Amino acid sequence: MAETATASGEAPTVPADAEVASATRSDPTPTRGTVTIADRVGEKIAVRAALDVDGVVRHQTTLGSMLSGSTPGRAVAAGDHPQATVDMSSAAPWVQMTIAVSWPCRLTEVCWNVRIAVTRELARFTGIRPSRVDVTVAAVLTAVDQPSGTGVPAGFVELAPPAPPEAADDTGEERR
Repeated sequence: MAETATASGEAPTVPADAEVASATRSDPTPTRGTVTIADRVGEKIAVRAALDVDGVVRHQTTLGSMLSGSTPGRAVAAGDHPQATVDMSSAAPWVQMTIAVSWPCRLTEVCWNVRIAVTRELARFTGIRPSRVDVTVAAVLTAVDQPSGTGVPAGFVELAPPAPPEAADDTGEERR
């Protein structure tokens, strides 16, 4: 750091930024911040990890009208699967998972794989390894119970798109 002197013979002054730097160097105990991870973050990580396991399926159970459908999270009695409850306030969180699985599968193997995947992903994203991961199977779904993946709800038929109108008939004239 360069010292500056004045023409009037006053004592040299030290710039203000040097004072701050020397004050922080003399402090023997640096202060550290804290990171707080919300429970909801742990729950989203756990749900995503469970869905990556073979045999676990996304499933929404509702009680209500088949015509009106339901809004996720608004079911009167039932819910969406997988669901997770995570308490991130402790040093080793406790995770409770509720999943739906497709049949046929080995239930114990799927549950074990969910436990491993949730533990691995929570540790990878948060740096905190859960002390316990409990997995409950709430629904076992056959091929009939699962949506076909086409976006058409069960019980409905998807119609083929209409054919484009022909530009000309057999005589070569345009239709009007």
